Amino acid sequence: MAEWARHQQQPHHSEGYTNGRGGPRSGPGFLTGDGFFYRSKSVTEQQIHGLKEWLEQQWSRRGELGRRAWAGIVVGVLAAWFIIARLRVYALVHSRYEPAAPCDALHAPGRLLINLTSPLHTYWHPLADESCPPLPTYLPALWTLTHGPERRFPQYPASTFSDDYELVASQPFPTSLSHSRSSSPSPTVDPIPFLRKKRAHPPTVLILGDSVDRNGLVHFCQLFRRNVTISHYHDVRRHPPGPYPADLTKGHGPKFDGWDQRGLMHKCDIPFADGGGVAMRVVNGFHYGMDALDEFNTPDHTDWHKPGRIEARIDELVVPAIEQLGGTEAVDVVQIHSGLWDLVRPLFPFPLPFSSFRTVVEPISPAHAQALFGMQDDKTHWSLTVALTPEQLAWWQERMRHTIYHVRQRFPLARIVFRKLHRTDDSVGGTQYITNCASTFLFVAAPHALTCALVPTKSCLLPGSQLTQSASFISHRRVHQLHFGHVLEGYQLFQEKVHPLLVPGGIMYAHNLVHQLRLALESRTSWRRGWLWDA
Repeated sequence: MAEWARHQQQPHHSEGYTNGRGGPRSGPGFLTGDGFFYRSKSVTEQQIHGLKEWLEQQWSRRGELGRRAWAGIVVGVLAAWFIIARLRVYALVHSRYEPAAPCDALHAPGRLLINLTSPLHTYWHPLADESCPPLPTYLPALWTLTHGPERRFPQYPASTFSDDYELVASQPFPTSLSHSRSSSPSPTVDPIPFLRKKRAHPPTVLILGDSVDRNGLVHFCQLFRRNVTISHYHDVRRHPPGPYPADLTKGHGPKFDGWDQRGLMHKCDIPFADGGGVAMRVVNGFHYGMDALDEFNTPDHTDWHKPGRIEARIDELVVPAIEQLGGTEAVDVVQIHSGLWDLVRPLFPFPLPFSSFRTVVEPISPAHAQALFGMQDDKTHWSLTVALTPEQLAWWQERMRHTIYHVRQRFPLARIVFRKLHRTDDSVGGTQYITNCASTFLFVAAPHALTCALVPTKSCLLPGSQLTQSASFISHRRVHQLHFGHVLEGYQLFQEKVHPLLVPGGIMYAHNLVHQLRLALESRTSWRRGWLWDA
């Protein structure tokens, strides 16, 4: 009203009259002798009409402002709620309190159920399946996602496998061990919802390991009928000339630009069935264990290529390759392993009479001491049958601690997983590889090898167990662990020296890759979880 009153106090011009400058006055009314402009009744009606219009404008403006104010309040409340929720998650993530992790079936006591007809359906079944149910059937679901529902699972005739496999083929659980009506995971739950979204950067697992891990990647590609890509680290578009050998776990092609192809980067992409992107990617970076002095740079190690130190290989080889594939921030899981390069020791000739069998005996010749500690002990003429010294264990732990720290610095957003040792076969071609032990063994005669069914005990002084036990410090470094040997124990017959075969070792390795990726993508700390949407 005050604004309207001020507007009305301004001088108006009357039509037919002149103003002080001789100009005509506009509007009805007349000017009195004292200079006061008198308004007629018609002017008053016009003013009332103008007042109504002004009031209507003010009311309309006020209503619009009110609606905007309420909208702002609602948006502010929602924004505050969202920010508070995110701050609470941040506080939980960075606090010392960690909620109890769900049961991991791969670490629970159980039984490996091998499906020879459809190997993708091989899985680990916990004995206490009511409190710790089996993991979802990742591999069959991933096959359907990447090949289409109309394409059947790979089927293998019985003649594909030796008679030895029939001894370990899965049988139904005895009712005394399981109360479940079904011995398989629930088919009603989607096993891989975390892989169905098409992303700009595919879910990626980086493996930093030895030949066992390289073979694990090859097996992963073989299971899904995809081809492994071998390339240079500094230019992932440069590949050795093909064709590649039919089975890269058996051998590789000739050297390429001075590199043994076994040491080059291996990559396996599993694309969606419609070709619209990659559902899952696995990359392997090869290294030589905790060797810090290039001790494997010898003529008999033809696959050695500088740099030898694992930290240098990560910085100079792996990181440049990952940068070309989307950057280190786009890696979801980094799985690291070291042990076989540090420990493997060929021991006694086979066969030996049972009465003269010893768990550890002197090596055939010093030249066969191929692992790092074996090479060092051979140079110092230290007996390979003696347990590792406290100094050796402390050195290994410090090297591993520094390596894990280095990996975390280079891949700060990834889930770090340490793959623990598995026990290799006990005798192949006159060579025994000891990577685990126990004070009590059960010997089982087999047609081609002597398998050792482990009975774990707390007292063990052999080097393999020492490294396995010394790896327990890793749990205090906020690093996840994979007990790979837990699910493969008793299946050493189905290995070639240190390398598990596709069935069952390669299947369980692939199963774990998908499982670790699931734990990473579903974690509240995943880098893909944004404020508004997931990457």
